[in-house]
Amino acid sequence: MSDSTGAAPAATTRSPFASLQRISPTFRVLLYAAALAAIGAVLLFSTPGFDSTPERDWALPFFGLVIAFGLAEATALHVEIRKESHSLSLSGIPMMFGLLYLSPAMLALAYLLGSAPTMLWIRKSDMVKTTWNSCLFFAEVALAAFIVRTVLGEALPSTVFEWLVPLGAVLAAELLSLLAVPVVIMVVDAKFRPNLFADVGQSQILAALAGTFTVTALSASIADPYMVFYAFVPLVGIGALLRSGGQLTQRYKNLQQLHSFTRALTNERGARSVDTGLAQLVHIMRTNSAGLLLVSNDDEQASTVRALVDDAFDDLDAQPIADLLVGLLEDGSVTQLAADDPRPEVRTLLHHLGATKVLAAPVLGEVDRVGVLFVSDRLGMRRDFSSDELRLFGSLARTLSARMSNDHLVARLETQAQHDGLTGLPNRLNFEIALTSSLANQDQSGVVVMVDLDRFKEINDSLGHETGDKLLIEIGRRLRSATRSTDMVARLGGDEFAMLLMHRDTDGPGDFTCRLDDIHESLVAKVELDGITFEIGASVGVAQWPEQGTDSATVMHRADTAMYQAKRNQLGVVWYSPELDSDAPRRLDLYLSARAALENEDFYIHLQPKVSLSTGEITGAEALVRWIHPAHGQVSPAEFVPLLAQAGVTGMLSRFVVRRAAEAAALLRDHGYPMPVAVNLTPRDLLDPALPNDVAMLLREAGVDPELLHVEITEDAMVVDFETSITVLSRLRALGVSVAIDDFGTGYSSLQHLHRLPVDQLKIDQSFIARLSHDSSAEAIVRASVNLATDLSLTTVAEGIEDNHALRIVAELGCREIQGFLLSRPVPAADLLRWVREWDPAWLLSRLEDRQLGAPAGSNSRRADKCSSDATSGLAISR
Repeated sequence: MSDSTGAAPAATTRSPFASLQRISPTFRVLLYAAALAAIGAVLLFSTPGFDSTPERDWALPFFGLVIAFGLAEATALHVEIRKESHSLSLSGIPMMFGLLYLSPAMLALAYLLGSAPTMLWIRKSDMVKTTWNSCLFFAEVALAAFIVRTVLGEALPSTVFEWLVPLGAVLAAELLSLLAVPVVIMVVDAKFRPNLFADVGQSQILAALAGTFTVTALSASIADPYMVFYAFVPLVGIGALLRSGGQLTQRYKNLQQLHSFTRALTNERGARSVDTGLAQLVHIMRTNSAGLLLVSNDDEQASTVRALVDDAFDDLDAQPIADLLVGLLEDGSVTQLAADDPRPEVRTLLHHLGATKVLAAPVLGEVDRVGVLFVSDRLGMRRDFSSDELRLFGSLARTLSARMSNDHLVARLETQAQHDGLTGLPNRLNFEIALTSSLANQDQSGVVVMVDLDRFKEINDSLGHETGDKLLIEIGRRLRSATRSTDMVARLGGDEFAMLLMHRDTDGPGDFTCRLDDIHESLVAKVELDGITFEIGASVGVAQWPEQGTDSATVMHRADTAMYQAKRNQLGVVWYSPELDSDAPRRLDLYLSARAALENEDFYIHLQPKVSLSTGEITGAEALVRWIHPAHGQVSPAEFVPLLAQAGVTGMLSRFVVRRAAEAAALLRDHGYPMPVAVNLTPRDLLDPALPNDVAMLLREAGVDPELLHVEITEDAMVVDFETSITVLSRLRALGVSVAIDDFGTGYSSLQHLHRLPVDQLKIDQSFIARLSHDSSAEAIVRASVNLATDLSLTTVAEGIEDNHALRIVAELGCREIQGFLLSRPVPAADLLRWVREWDPAWLLSRLEDRQLGAPAGSNSRRADKCSSDATSGLAISR
């Protein structure tokens, strides 16, 4: 016999069953079952002798048939056709026996007593399904009995043609099932589906074979009742072979389905591959619905569900289901969950899903679980999943896991190929692609911005890459916050960023300038990381397109050229102009030559003296590094020091200058003029814990006491890491080396930290000295600096003294020492030694007393003129 269940309710369509939409599917089935029972009752009461038993022993056949019907239902063969499940049992064999040995009423009773408990407790069918199958079989029994009793009466068949009557009756009952099962599916779906008749008809061949075998067994048993046992021996063997063959066929079918599932996933990518996989899963597992729950590792991001079939999970709250399923699948295996499970969390889960049965398996990523795959409510007669189906579902879950991991890997590789792994910003490749695309749009315009951070290498070297990485992430965040959604921010590498700012119709003529000023201000604002406050600078270069280039390489090069100009001259933001390109070959040549020149010791130092305003005595000298390039001649320190910083060798430069300064101090001392020589340290030097030890070693090698070496630092040299800078300076002072703040008044450090610095001297920047004659604010700054130094017990040095007017003012303001061209330009150590020998303190004192405005008298005048005329003695700068 056969039975079936339908799929989930489908969408409303115009069909003969459309009116059934107003009735629930369960009630539809019960009405249909009642109709079949009514038809069976009419046939039964129309059957001659429906309640009379043939004059044969009925007790043994009755109880034997009860057992036989139960066994037939328990050992039913299941045939899955598309989404419908058909159960073919051998109940036609005991029915044919009952037609010949029992009354129709007793036959129907024997079936109900044998099959109903089996369907309820062994096959775990629900009451509605059991009621439907019982009514269907009652109608089949009534039809078969009506045919047999009408043609043969109560007599047993005796000829070949008479045996066709019970065989035909059984086949007629199967024909009734052939018509009834598709109708109940359409009743449940409320949709006319004529193709179901052909599908179900494919499963009726076994009924004809079983009926033919039954005729043979019955005819033999009439001649000798014991022959029926011999007949059933091959039946058991055939049944075992059929079951084994069915299992092999099902396993082969499972392999085919797994292969089809894999191919379906392979042909899609991303979310479409998941949707395709779920659609295949519903078909393969013959379930009402399927879903994939993605478990997020981000506490702030809720889990998500992808579901299929009739939008079953559209309004599903994913988070509680995620928590329940993850907890139930801790062992990582395929799990079958049913409504009769005693665990409350299982019942809660099924309630959330609105299901009575769930099969679930973990979906694994590269290292951990990333989700849970599940199907709910198996279609067909059987509600449980077989062991083969559990293994198949596990294989499908592993296949989907592999596909998702591959999709994730591909997506990650694609992201990595065009994005920076640290900041998540687009990388150089992605930026160039976007720029090329924008340049191709003739209706669009904009600017390319190159950003290079100042003092980043010092932070990275002194505090470690972890702090450097955090700083880069913060800079990326600031740049994104300062741009529009139509703009693009990229990290090109290291501490270099780029921006593509798009022009909008509503932008005014100066919009880009204002925006770039805002961006630069956001970059130079203080950054606090790990309890340390940084003040980093940024150099910004800008090139406008299409005016300054129509291809990405040209525009980026010109923005980079402007950025370098901003960095070299500390200008903040520089717009590209054609004049900047004229210096590009020279700059490249200098960059390539600077490190080699340092390694070959092609650099040298000049010394510029310092004199006390109160006594006129020489108090020391400052060592200033110089470089004469073979092709470009004299190169300014303001030009080559940044180049050495880019090459990462400023530490080597500082140690070179310390060594040469110590040698100069030894030369002056050996000729009877012991005086300290000062050297300038870079910001990176103050972050180098090895510097104090190296300075001590260089002084020992030169045979110079530490008191003959002074070091000068700028205020902004300590903004990178104030505490580390203090530590390095304190260790230098502990050696006996004095410390001065150079260019005081131009830096970025707060005055509240000045009292903590281990310094002995303030050197007032020459830019204020140069403005003393015409700028009252400059005089106020110098006066405040002198008063501050006095309060902190520090000496003050006025740099850049070039005329008597400036000399008189700084003296009146209370400066202790002076340095500048009025005394001497920077000169080699041998020339400084000659200058020292000829120096007369009275010359300076007389100028201060007489307030003379002319040139120095006597030999000192000649020395000053001689030094001023020496073209190779140095540049008109003090550092």
